[in-house]
Amino acid sequence: MKKLIVILSFLVFLGTVHIKAQSPSDTLVHKKVEVNVDGLSCPFCAYGLEKKAIGIAGVDSVKIDVEKGLMTLKVKDGKVIAEDDIRKQVKKAGFTPGEISYPDPD
Repeated sequence: MKKLIVILSFLVFLGTVHIKAQSPSDTLVHKKVEVNVDGLSCPFCAYGLEKKAIGIAGVDSVKIDVEKGLMTLKVKDGKVIAEDDIRKQVKKAGFTPGEISYPDPD
């Protein structure tokens, strides 16, 4: 009986540690993600970024505003996109990722 209590206590502890390790943006489901992108200067640049961004798991569509330096990702229903994945793909496209935000759904 004592072993069972110790094991259950340990499992509860592990679950608590895992929950605390996640950031709020990792656990919430968002329909849109906006990313400020430094270095966008032309439609050709935007096309290269779009090709990388559409490859992120969970991305449904990509809209890029070159003038504002803003990329908007529409997220597939029920999917979560990790900020690290977004930052990696922006860097692979040759740009610098800036602030990532989660606007209210339209």
